[in-house]
Amino acid sequence: MTEAREPREHLEAFERTEDGVFAVDEGERIVFWNDAAARILGFREAEVLGRKCYDVIGQDDCKHGDCGPNCLVLQRARRGRTTESYDVMATTASGSDRLLNVSIVVLKGKSARSTLAVHLFRDVTEARRTQIEVQRGLLEASQASGRRDGEDPAGRLTPRELEALRLLATGLDNAKIADVMGISVTTVRNHIDHVLTKLGVHSKLEAVVFAARHRIV
Repeated sequence: MTEAREPREHLEAFERTEDGVFAVDEGERIVFWNDAAARILGFREAEVLGRKCYDVIGQDDCKHGDCGPNCLVLQRARRGRTTESYDVMATTASGSDRLLNVSIVVLKGKSARSTLAVHLFRDVTEARRTQIEVQRGLLEASQASGRRDGEDPAGRLTPRELEALRLLATGLDNAKIADVMGISVTTVRNHIDHVLTKLGVHSKLEAVVFAARHRIV
């Protein structure tokens, strides 16, 4: 009977794809980096292997929480569970910001220590920019209508959502907002998701700008 291959032996299948691909081990270190990843972000394989994934890829605005140690994506991967695709901002080797859409494939090993989280990503910066411009136009039209109707944008939010937005505007991250409000980080994320939906914006930054323009904060 042929012995099952370990996860790292399957990484060769991701060598030549149009998507950028990198794999992360149990220590959150990058153990695989394909040619497309180098082309999209500008980092050579030798520059990233062995580094923590969040030191190379993540900044913020990831709906699963800010990139960093023990992120929810990797926690799920350690349990052999995948995660729905998500967007995260990354900085290229040349210093420009690129918005990446990321999908996860979990290569489950004989133990959690040998399990790998394979990240497939593509650059969606221009597509999202166009989408945001269209949505911003619709939002402005909606806001103009709301102003004519005497609508108060703050009235769309619950008191706790409003508190989370005001703390966000001071520059606090999710963990610090949770401490101030006495709630979990997950609940903070839920509040902020609701704020984005109710205000018709698509990022924390846009929410803060919207709130400032309408004197909510």
